[in-house]
Amino acid sequence: MTGTWINALAILLGTGFAIVSQKDISAVVQQRIKLALAVFAMFVGVSLLWESTHGGVLRHLKQFALLFVALIAGNLIGMLLGIQKALNQLALFAKEQFTNPAKSNGFKLTSALFCLTPLAVIGGMIEGLIGDYSILLIKATMDGIAAHSFYRLFGKSVLLSAIPLVAFQGNLTLLFHWVASGGIGQHAIQGIIGISGLLVFTSVLLITNTGKPRIADYLPAMLVIVPLAHWFW
Repeated sequence: MTGTWINALAILLGTGFAIVSQKDISAVVQQRIKLALAVFAMFVGVSLLWESTHGGVLRHLKQFALLFVALIAGNLIGMLLGIQKALNQLALFAKEQFTNPAKSNGFKLTSALFCLTPLAVIGGMIEGLIGDYSILLIKATMDGIAAHSFYRLFGKSVLLSAIPLVAFQGNLTLLFHWVASGGIGQHAIQGIIGISGLLVFTSVLLITNTGKPRIADYLPAMLVIVPLAHWFW
């Protein structure tokens, strides 16, 4: 749960800095942080993908084919379930609240925005499976910046949002640690790592605001890849 604790600490520090400084983070500083995060996200994505694949050229091609099949199937499932659509509705609601902020809604809204993100799910799963919390470091930095901005709108209630974050991400990490120790199989774990690497790499578009990939709709691919990798990896 190291990544989750760091994530919670980032929210507390971001809010605390806003309380003490009473100043917004400048656009230049935010842009530099986003650029550094984008580079780190590319590194993490490629590293996870590299870690998940192995063997000769033909085996690599087969593994990449399995990953893309899982992505396509997972995306279809995600669209049928309306995962990204639900998150988009949450984002629209948040935008309305930012226009007319009500401090009474601050805790609920910020908790939902910090917990219900693709990186929360991916990061929690990967830390639970292999102990790697680099994805949650990316999310922690983003959440810290967001918490700093949210304080202006919702006050100290933003601090409390760290509690449900720890509960959600922490339990997710513990669940997948239990799954890994329960004999899910190394090939299945490698498949999940590969999907995670591709999704984290794609998140660079979101971090830099250069695109709007529907990452949430691809989350079911992390389950679809399990039987595919178990049988064919």
